[in-house]
Amino acid sequence: MNTNKLIASLPDMAILVTVVEEGSFSAAGRKLAITPSAVSRQIARLEQNLAVKLIERTTRKMQLSEAGKPVYELCRTMLNAAREVAEVTHLSNTDLQGTIRIAAPKAVAKHLLEPLLVSFAQRHPQISLHIKVTDYIVDPIHNEVDVLVSLTQHPNLGLIAKDLTQVKTLLCASPCYIAQHGELNTPQALTKHCCITLGEGADSEVLQFFKERQKAVVEVKGRYCVNHSEMRLNAIKQGLGIGLLPDFIARDAIRSGELVELLPDWSVKHNYQGTLRLQYAQSKYTPERLKLLVKHLVDGFSLT
Repeated sequence: MNTNKLIASLPDMAILVTVVEEGSFSAAGRKLAITPSAVSRQIARLEQNLAVKLIERTTRKMQLSEAGKPVYELCRTMLNAAREVAEVTHLSNTDLQGTIRIAAPKAVAKHLLEPLLVSFAQRHPQISLHIKVTDYIVDPIHNEVDVLVSLTQHPNLGLIAKDLTQVKTLLCASPCYIAQHGELNTPQALTKHCCITLGEGADSEVLQFFKERQKAVVEVKGRYCVNHSEMRLNAIKQGLGIGLLPDFIARDAIRSGELVELLPDWSVKHNYQGTLRLQYAQSKYTPERLKLLVKHLVDGFSLT
């Protein structure tokens, strides 16, 4: 393909990446504010110029052809490089400005990140923060997010990862519940208690406890299920039962005496605990504003 034809195909290559990432011509059209038929024409033109079928379509699904898979990966690399070109222009500015997009789980964003993000915004008035609060794992590259903060044991290998803190799950109850229903000395005793569960399937009602070489698997039951940590906190405070909470949610209530930590010598296996990590895309031209935010968050957690 000659240079002129190659340059003319660049927008079509970007369209291909959008179609694959969005999952359909219609979704790609909505994102790009063009009609699905216009998207289809550009893909057909790219296929004609490359002399290869890129996308296989049926009435039910759309998928990359075998030949289309390496083409898509290279086109995605090209589009990411174009994004880096756009970022480079900011590096020449002496004033720090622009937008940083951050994604984080709801409880983490509210209780751990909010004070640090507010102080960063106050310190750098030229920088805008766009915070996306979601409990779904977000792909920073594909979802136009600059910084991802999440609880994960397996960080994305394509991203730079910074450990912020460890999050532990605590088993808690209110003093009034303990006074009414008795002390809890072993994990097995939970079967005789009312437990506040997450209600996220049968697995959320089977708890695994560990203590040195001991393991206890306990099936718990309760009449109040909620997968919102603050609502679970309030329910436990009101004496509705025993429940699991992230340590950063339970900490103040335990200090004030509103909650009691149960079985402190045991650890419990739970999806919402582990290493809280900050992740962002690797780039030779990381914007200075992003470097500043990363340092601010890492330093902020080191002081807690």
